[in-house]
Amino acid sequence: MVKSCCSQGKKTYHHGNLRETLIESALKILEEGTLSDLSLRVLARKAGVSQTAPYRHFEDKDALIVVLKEEGLRKLSEGMLEVMTAEKDPIVRLQKIGMNYVQFSAKHPGHFKVMFEYELSDFEKYEELCDVSAKGFQYLKETVRECLALPNAKDINLSVAQFSAWAMVHGLSVLLMNKSLMEHVNQDHMVGLGSHNNIAEHVTKLFSESLVK
Repeated sequence: MVKSCCSQGKKTYHHGNLRETLIESALKILEEGTLSDLSLRVLARKAGVSQTAPYRHFEDKDALIVVLKEEGLRKLSEGMLEVMTAEKDPIVRLQKIGMNYVQFSAKHPGHFKVMFEYELSDFEKYEELCDVSAKGFQYLKETVRECLALPNAKDINLSVAQFSAWAMVHGLSVLLMNKSLMEHVNQDHMVGLGSHNNIAEHVTKLFSESLVK
């Protein structure tokens, strides 16, 4: 709820949930546009508050970005943890972790963009952000390690396999998020691949099973 009052022709605003409103507006901007479209000034205008009001909650744009990154990475990690807990077969688990990654990017495009397209000037100073970032990747690394420990696993360098697994799901997510590109692919090159979810399922399964003989 926004309340306004007038004093000598100038309006001042009070917003009970301004922090949450700024975060929601930032995510909407990122869903429809790019990081260059995002600024505290733009968010203030959208919220109908003074240009200085957002600075009560976020010191600068980087502070807002940190919150958005942490929120997104935590959501992604929680989804991966559910898969880690539920699936014992590492090959199947790797495929499902990949699916979770792709589905996250489709469901939370704003978070996905800010997580990977904005480089903070000093990432290391944000300890909590570093921790949550490492946690999600650790689930992926552990699962790939288990896959390569299977009796029928191929002789593949562990680090290469771990990075390849991440590169595969991340690249797939970016491609599927590009609507015009995927329309072009379906119309002119790869008719019959099915929905984005079907494509993700086929690709993640192909990669996971490629680690074993």
